[in-house]
Amino acid sequence: MMSRKYVKREGPWIPSVPLVYNHKLPIANIEKYWKGLDEGRVFATKCTACGTVYYPPQIDCPSCRSQQMEWVELPKEGVIDTFTKIYARPQGYEDFEPYIVAIVHTGGLRIMGWLKAKDERCVKVGDRVVIRTEKVEKHNKHIIVFELTDKIC
Repeated sequence: MMSRKYVKREGPWIPSVPLVYNHKLPIANIEKYWKGLDEGRVFATKCTACGTVYYPPQIDCPSCRSQQMEWVELPKEGVIDTFTKIYARPQGYEDFEPYIVAIVHTGGLRIMGWLKAKDERCVKVGDRVVIRTEKVEKHNKHIIVFELTDKIC
């Protein structure tokens, strides 16, 4: 028997049922991205037809629909565009201490990752960072992390 959950809205209570959508992703075409993270490298894809660079990597070019994509390694340095501290951790990360997520501009793109800083009050938009990867043992996956280059917080 499926349990129902009631969601409070303006007016009456409305029953709802969780919706789960399973979708298989063809990761073989972007396997180089995941292997790159394991090796401490971050890759994007570039369309050889129109020259557009994509992160996250794309199998086909969304701009011109070409299938002629090549891999490009992103620089290991960047600049913070924005950041926030995550207190309400998503499912699977509940046992992690609150952490900082940043979006960093590098190689003409913006990428997201964890910012290694203990105190978000000393972090500023425009701060320079080194980009690397780090293994999260709990999930057995490598993630993108940023470290400040000009200060320690």
